[in-house]
Amino acid sequence: MRKILSVLCIVFSTGFVYGQGSFSGDLQLNTEFYQSDSAIGATGTAHYDNLLSGAYGWLSTYYRNEPIGLEIGVRLDIFNNANLHNPGIPYTDAGIGRWYISKKIDALTITGGHIYSQFGSGIVYRSYEERPLGIDNALFGMEIDYALNENWTVKVLGGQMKDLFSRFDPIIKGATIEGMIPTENQQIVIAPGATFLNRTMDQDNMDIIVGQINSYDLEDRFVPKYNMYAGSIFNTLTVKDVSWYVEYAKKSSEAINDITGQLVDEDGSVLYTSLSYSTSKIGKGFGVTGQLRMVDNWVMRTSPNETLLDGIMDYLPSLTKQNSLRLTARYQAVAQELGELAYQVNATFTPKKGYTFNANYSNVSNDSLDLFQEIFVDFEMRKTKYKLLLGGQLINYNQEVYENEPDRPMVQTITPFAELTYKFDRKKSMRVELQYQQCEQDYGSWVYGLLEYNIAPKWSFAVSDMWNYEPLRTEEALHYYSIFTGYTHKSSRFTLNYVKQIAGIVCTGGVCRYEPAFSGLKAGLVTTF
Repeated sequence: MRKILSVLCIVFSTGFVYGQGSFSGDLQLNTEFYQSDSAIGATGTAHYDNLLSGAYGWLSTYYRNEPIGLEIGVRLDIFNNANLHNPGIPYTDAGIGRWYISKKIDALTITGGHIYSQFGSGIVYRSYEERPLGIDNALFGMEIDYALNENWTVKVLGGQMKDLFSRFDPIIKGATIEGMIPTENQQIVIAPGATFLNRTMDQDNMDIIVGQINSYDLEDRFVPKYNMYAGSIFNTLTVKDVSWYVEYAKKSSEAINDITGQLVDEDGSVLYTSLSYSTSKIGKGFGVTGQLRMVDNWVMRTSPNETLLDGIMDYLPSLTKQNSLRLTARYQAVAQELGELAYQVNATFTPKKGYTFNANYSNVSNDSLDLFQEIFVDFEMRKTKYKLLLGGQLINYNQEVYENEPDRPMVQTITPFAELTYKFDRKKSMRVELQYQQCEQDYGSWVYGLLEYNIAPKWSFAVSDMWNYEPLRTEEALHYYSIFTGYTHKSSRFTLNYVKQIAGIVCTGGVCRYEPAFSGLKAGLVTTF
């Protein structure tokens, strides 16, 4: 660690000498204080029984010198009894969570260190960070980008995937080429590309895999492979107001865990396509987008010994609507990497300025098994003093599959909602949310209300309550309430939130995980400099 810091200090000072450049940075801190509440299931872990608090944060600094094409970044990560990565299990460590150096030399860009990158839409490969879910799967290695000409770019990279302050042992190597084919008609755009990825297993992981296979009956055994190969071809075709994207990905056979947790030797594939049409005039517009994805054994991990969100090398988000309202986001579909057929259609219509209609239909299945279905509609009216949103949602949700709860019936919900934002003047505004969810499975039916008052640009206050008024899992009707305060000073944002949160699936950017119930106080700080 000291050697790394010494090298970075030398590079920082060298860059400063050869051209002043600019420094910038950002800080994010989160602290949680735990208050046991057995009624909602927020109890029985080390945080509630003994530790009572936890904290985590990221401090990033960047140096950029555009005249000499140099960029350097360093990030300090701190986790003190943090409940982020594996909820319920405290984690403590600190150190350099990310560092990188990037140098541009004419058409060539060389980057070394912790790298966030993506091939195509991310189906074959994506290294990224999603802090709310505890994801940071940067590639530690080197990336070379080369602009062949003004239309085509080649990217080559290699290294190991990040695992908190260490790295997963398997080696990753890959390349992608993306570009655009010029056409005489400027209203037609053709943008194709291709990707390739190779993962080589290390001996320790292979020994674990072999040991597990040797415990099976003879007919279930197979010889695992050290190398896995994957690739895809993709293209975006744009003709006037119509855009069509299609990508097909294929991977070689390797050892993966089937639905029972047993290792099997399977190859995989993904077919994804989207078709959109949009047209707009002043104050008016119409747009429609359809998406389809077929997934078959698309398990892209550093090894089958990693589970949940660990060791992920690709980006396979849910192909359903990403809802933001509390009750409409209660049940969300997690992408099924072993197999799913998912599609959705979304339409937006603005007949006149200030009036917008939205409709969405999504469906997910696996063979003959229904997994998820959503029908969503809303209407938004914008006026000078207020904004009104009205809508409704119908969902069918396979809780047995998504939450691994055997013998659970299909959850069926009906959720109407309303939201009103009213501006008293240029600085003061109030927002009111009302939601109702009728459900005869899982926890039962809910009522949700929120009142938010804002004094721009500094203060924000909110109170909300999520009331399980017809409970099916508890003896009494429970309230999950929240009291929130936010304060902004220049580029800094301070937040304080006392909250009781129900257990369930939490999603960010289409990637989801299960989180247990929470009761207590959350404090946060986000700032840039």
